[in-house]
Amino acid sequence: MEPGIVDKAFFALPYNPFGQKSNYNWSFPMRWFDMHNDESVLIGNEFWDLIGGKGTYNTFIQEINKLGLHYRERIYREFLGIQPPENHVNRILR
Repeated sequence: MEPGIVDKAFFALPYNPFGQKSNYNWSFPMRWFDMHNDESVLIGNEFWDLIGGKGTYNTFIQEINKLGLHYRERIYREFLGIQPPENHVNRILR
């Protein structure tokens, strides 16, 4: 048996709550990676567009936001067991 050849390897985060890669600011992974400049780091749109093609991230976020309108209140009440915050209807992922 011979080991397979790995062409590429990445540290990938499917979502970036900071918006742009240049704004990423969580110190934990920044101890090991240059999160802003390292080509092996894929965050949000870079990750989704690599695995699904250009525009995949935007399509994914649009669909999540559509589902969120329907399920958000149920998630707060039934899963988290709390009252939804006042602005829960206006919050969307970007």
